[in-house]
Amino acid sequence: MRTGKYRLLGTLLLAGALCLTGCGSTESNADVMAADVQQTGLLEDSADSGSGGDSGITPQESGQSSVLPPLSTEAQTIDYKGSVPVDWLTASSDAIYLLSRDQDGGSGILKMKPGEADGEALQVTAPDGMTFSVMTTDEQGNLYVVAEDKDIEETMRDDEVVCPTEHCEVWRVSPSGEVTAKLDISEYVKKEVFSPRMIAVAGNGDIYLSTQVDGTAVLAFNAEGNFLNKISYDYKVYSLRTAMGRGRDGKVYAVLRDSVADDGTSVIVELDGRDGHIGDATSFMLRSDGSFYSNVCPGRDCDLVIFGGEGILGYDLGSANIKWNVPAGKLPFSTEGFYPMAALADGRILFLDSNKLHYVPAAQQ
Repeated sequence: MRTGKYRLLGTLLLAGALCLTGCGSTESNADVMAADVQQTGLLEDSADSGSGGDSGITPQESGQSSVLPPLSTEAQTIDYKGSVPVDWLTASSDAIYLLSRDQDGGSGILKMKPGEADGEALQVTAPDGMTFSVMTTDEQGNLYVVAEDKDIEETMRDDEVVCPTEHCEVWRVSPSGEVTAKLDISEYVKKEVFSPRMIAVAGNGDIYLSTQVDGTAVLAFNAEGNFLNKISYDYKVYSLRTAMGRGRDGKVYAVLRDSVADDGTSVIVELDGRDGHIGDATSFMLRSDGSFYSNVCPGRDCDLVIFGGEGILGYDLGSANIKWNVPAGKLPFSTEGFYPMAALADGRILFLDSNKLHYVPAAQQ
């Protein structure tokens, strides 16, 4: 009996030692972030530029609550009352961000709570001659915003009209409004046909940028801004517009229009920035009337929320089926056009429609 007690005590002591040595320490993560801030995260300061290995940096600061609010069935349309026009929208679990490309030296980024008509300007200002264009959030609630040239001119390249930006940076902003990294990716973006049209951040911190409207190019970088891969595929087979975003599993997905089938079929594929490949294009199929899908984001009760000409749908990757949908006819705005979209923690989907904010109940009750 005494032997059994000692054996149990020894097991408990060993488990405690393993927990002390193996469990994650907030100090090590804080040191990594502090180093990132001190070096400003610029690409030219990175030691392993072009490396495809793990960056070793995972954004850790989180201003989000782990307790999700109840699902909401309240439909709302709120008139935006801010003094600057807004062009883009994204959200974390507890905050909404609006962006103005015409900032005139001001912040250009507003932070607000759901249901509010105006927000507080973050003390984040684009450099002279540049403007913020698109943005997203990561799983920790950090904001990622693209800064590019304010005036982009058309030029000819290999008998093709292109509109690239010569300067491009991705800024990471903490939930408290502090700029924790400025990643200079100009070297890679300026080679593309267009400046970034959509941004997504994977669960591991990798950054994905869609750089063409009707083309098929996605650039992948790690959390330090080191180039990983360019993901591209035959535009005669698939047409990737701007339907790209993170799923609930932390992976990045895109919705591709099947140009060969020419019957309105689209496919959902995983984008792997580490390998530079797309996933199986036959697993997740979407049938539509031919409308394009333009937005993808993680859902409250589904893996992907996808928006397009036919409305909003919640997609379950496990069953490869649509879990729910809100038809276009039930939306308070026309789906003909581009409307920045974000899924909120209460299950509603938020759209920016000029100077209106539409809250659409979507998640199943």
